[in-house]
Amino acid sequence: MGIISIRTGTLLLAGLAWCGVLVAAAGVFNVKDYAARGHGTTDDTKAFMDAWTAACGARGWSATLLVPAAKSFLVGPTRFSGPCASSRITVQVMGTITAPPARPWSEKNYWLMFYQVHGLTVTGGSTGLLDGRGGTWWGDKCKRHAALVVMNCADVELSQFSSKNSPQMHIAVCQSSKVHLTQLTITAPWDSPNTDGVHVDRSQDVRVTRSTIGTGDDCVSIGPGSRFVTVDGIVCGPGHGVSVGSLGRKGATESVEYIDVKNVQFINTANGARIKTWQGGKGYAKSISFTDIKFTNVDHPVVINQFYVDRHDVPNMGAVALSNITYTNLKGTSRYKTAVEFDCSESGSCTNIHVNSVAITAAYGGETVARCQNAQGDTSGYVYPKIPCLR
Repeated sequence: MGIISIRTGTLLLAGLAWCGVLVAAAGVFNVKDYAARGHGTTDDTKAFMDAWTAACGARGWSATLLVPAAKSFLVGPTRFSGPCASSRITVQVMGTITAPPARPWSEKNYWLMFYQVHGLTVTGGSTGLLDGRGGTWWGDKCKRHAALVVMNCADVELSQFSSKNSPQMHIAVCQSSKVHLTQLTITAPWDSPNTDGVHVDRSQDVRVTRSTIGTGDDCVSIGPGSRFVTVDGIVCGPGHGVSVGSLGRKGATESVEYIDVKNVQFINTANGARIKTWQGGKGYAKSISFTDIKFTNVDHPVVINQFYVDRHDVPNMGAVALSNITYTNLKGTSRYKTAVEFDCSESGSCTNIHVNSVAITAAYGGETVARCQNAQGDTSGYVYPKIPCLR
């Protein structure tokens, strides 16, 4: 009787395991099974949409849309909409997704968008690539096209894939929360216009970590309405650094708060730790910290610029109020003599600026200096160059 029970139990466990394999397999939706060709020349947009519809509608704890390795899929502008039936949906990009040239999607302002998806993972297993073919766009600097947009989403992870040559911004996180971007490689030529690596806009609880970003614009830009954003452990260069702003364009009232930038290496960038606001803007940017930052041959390592202007705009009085801005343990080299620039409005909108332990020397010998106007705050520890308007 005992032997029969053991054998029955063994058969039951084996059967459950076999069923488990079938259940797992049923939760994977390969774009090849939906007629994607993967030649890089045939339009696979419909196959991707059909695979997404099936994956998003699949019930259960999780579902996976699979983009297989060693294939290149030509996909036009696509919006992957939720909410989805499962608690978590994964897009596993093992191969390459390639954008069409500029003309076929010039009326869209995005290439790939995830919209209203809660519980989303996009991962590449280190082999996945998004190729935006931005070279066909860069001649028209007035258009704004993002390669990958996460909009109105929550509980999102983007990890272990590469993005190259976006038409404009590579990744835009908009009106979303609890988003983690990690182990990404983002590249574009240094002279490619507006190709920000990651742009955060009107979002909260966003983390950008352990990534390498080199583009023609900001490695990370943090736009209006954003709060509780962390940038940690990235290598930035070429590019325009990590920027808070620009804020307050055309007199807009905007806010940014609780921004933590730490453990960042800037290499051959135009800027490093930068805050920029438009003349005439309103609102505030507060509780912003830059900690454990290393500069290597950076044109403008530390910048607050409250005189950011568009040549078509007429400057107005006033500025977005900046307060509780902290710089701690900043080291490295500046390409130019002026290593620290605090250019604040006369309206007294730069207050509680704290600088602790800074050593920025000239990349090619000689001294460095700080330019400072209308900033209020203090310094502590060793600070070089000396910042004349701080206590």
